[in-house]
Amino acid sequence: MERRELLGRIGTLNVWGASGQRAPHKPLLLLLGLGRLQRGEARLVPFGKIEAPLTRLLVRFGPPRKAQHPEYPFGRLCRDGLWEIPGDGVLPRTRSGDLHKGPLIRERVEGGFPGSIQRLLLGDRQLVGDVAQLLLQSHFPESLHDDIRDAVGLRAEWVVRDTQAAARDPNFRSLVLQAYERRCAVCDYDIRLGDELLGLEAAHIRWHAAGGPDRVNNGLALCGFHHKALDRGAWGLEPFERGFRILVSSDAHGQSQALRWLRDYHGARLRPPLRGPGVPLVEHVRWHRRQVFRPPPLTTA
Repeated sequence: MERRELLGRIGTLNVWGASGQRAPHKPLLLLLGLGRLQRGEARLVPFGKIEAPLTRLLVRFGPPRKAQHPEYPFGRLCRDGLWEIPGDGVLPRTRSGDLHKGPLIRERVEGGFPGSIQRLLLGDRQLVGDVAQLLLQSHFPESLHDDIRDAVGLRAEWVVRDTQAAARDPNFRSLVLQAYERRCAVCDYDIRLGDELLGLEAAHIRWHAAGGPDRVNNGLALCGFHHKALDRGAWGLEPFERGFRILVSSDAHGQSQALRWLRDYHGARLRPPLRGPGVPLVEHVRWHRRQVFRPPPLTTA
């Protein structure tokens, strides 16, 4: 296998999705595998050893679910030619073709990158970074990239250049900030350094990596803190009296005064944009509520 073929497979990775649902299982397992490769760990790893770290990644960076299934990508990635399970033809499967978790653990079934991909990655340090960056760009917002790299143990110095990112509208940021009067739509943050805005960002409600458009009605002007908290699901929105109000996740907690930057806004109205066409689309807000926000919200006093 050559570099171009591998990047092509990564770029066209078959990720399950229906009705806008996120399924980051395969990307997260591949990123976990890249971290193992960087640390010089064995090519093949028993499922029982990778189950817990992959589950933690799914809980942290996947959509809210009552149950997580790390066994799904462990088996399904083999169909993409990016993963190998020696002797998987004799393993019991469900009607949908997935492997059962129990036998994977009991039989200490191992999986990992195919030998040809492992050798290619070991011989090209830059390729490891390119594959990681392509996975991150294709499936997660930029605000989460560093957190995911840290969580899987990828060294940042191996990710030194961008890869083939989806086309972005260069005017998205300026249009969103203009619509919200260059202030955070939550806390009114508008600090400038001289004439330059400091830490004010244009956030996507429905992630660009999940098909969200670069349009003002899918954007919010947010300070860096509220942008990151939105993308992690610490807060979200719900329709309310011809506008939207803010919901804060009951899972957000802490001991410092900084927690008030979130909790004090629970139940508050989101400041609307100047122009009617820029008002967030309900379909984008509902996508975020289903796929990103961490339920349940705080109870309103």
